[in-house]
Amino acid sequence: MPLRNRYYLSDASAEADDASKHRIDEQRNNAAWIKPLWILPRAWCVTTSMQAKGVPSHKTAAFVKLHLARLMPFVDCGVYACRSGDWVHLWFWENQRVREFCASNALDFESLHLAPESVCFPKQKEAAVLHQCLQGVEAQLWHQGLLLDSAWWPEMITAATWQAWRPSAAAASGTRAAFASWPESLPSMLPQLTPRDVVSSTNLAEPWAYNLLGKKWWHVLKEIRSDKLFLLAAGGILAWGSYLAAQWWVVQERQQLVEMKIDLLSPKVEPLNLARSKALESQQWVSKLTALRSQDNVQELLANLQPVLQEQEAAIREFEYLDGEVRLMLVPINTELNLVTLTQELEALPQLSNIRLLPDSDGRLTRFSVKMVRLGKPNEIKVLGQKQDIDKTIKTPGIAVERSGKREKGE
Repeated sequence: MPLRNRYYLSDASAEADDASKHRIDEQRNNAAWIKPLWILPRAWCVTTSMQAKGVPSHKTAAFVKLHLARLMPFVDCGVYACRSGDWVHLWFWENQRVREFCASNALDFESLHLAPESVCFPKQKEAAVLHQCLQGVEAQLWHQGLLLDSAWWPEMITAATWQAWRPSAAAASGTRAAFASWPESLPSMLPQLTPRDVVSSTNLAEPWAYNLLGKKWWHVLKEIRSDKLFLLAAGGILAWGSYLAAQWWVVQERQQLVEMKIDLLSPKVEPLNLARSKALESQQWVSKLTALRSQDNVQELLANLQPVLQEQEAAIREFEYLDGEVRLMLVPINTELNLVTLTQELEALPQLSNIRLLPDSDGRLTRFSVKMVRLGKPNEIKVLGQKQDIDKTIKTPGIAVERSGKREKGE
């Protein structure tokens, strides 16, 4: 079954019979996905060959373009070039003639996919064959699946003509002529069927070589019929949309599953989170309390308070410190506290000043607010038992709690 509809370009001419034109019009509107391949008759083409031995395959197109200017026989020239072994075969035709033909037969020249008749004959392994073309006959010489040489005559040739062509073909083929076998006698001609049988004919096939100077692989989309291309695009968009929708539903389902697992684990995790929060708060409180007690002035104050507390049989219930201001909560050990005597002894301590008894104090629970006096000269501060100048000391923020309204408590 043919992969592509193939038509001779001349079948669309006004001189073609009604059957040919009806067949083409009918095939244009069929369900084929690919646009037809229009075959240029061999009579419209001029062919030549050039040797490309030593030229890499991927540089063949550049090699052909390098010699194309001197080889083209027409000013406005169409080219079909293909490589066969160490040789590059080229077919040229006059684009102006094809444009005029398309204009007179309502064809779009720019969208036509053209190929010469010679490359549409079946590929041979080892053979010297004679093909009946749409106009005239063509001889082709094949060796090891490679086309060595070809020739065209407008009419059926004789044995003498065949013998005359053989030496020229051998000379053109060079060293490979020794490996190829030319028959002495004229080979049997492979008949070409009538135009109405072209589609089902085994004498025409897909081009056995692609055009080196033709369309690139991404231009294949241009060969697909517009209505079929629209269907392909719509199908692709629909398939992609379906895929995205399916993925969305999968994600939603997994998200719901994860949320259910979280809801099931939340009662078990919540006590751990609360315990962790309390542990962090306790750790922060202990760290701040340790930093507070490590200060020299606070250690000295606690040491001086110890004899007073022993004499008054009292104990520190709460100790709050913020920016030099201290709040003490004292409780009695055995009996009630003597507020007057306790106040006097606190006033006797050189580290404290501005001692105030807070209103909510009584004999069982006494609260004091005092100021700590900074010892030493005004221009000196005490750091780890050493005196240093204030101007030479880097002022660092206090270790006490920031002014957030909350006071740290300790014993």
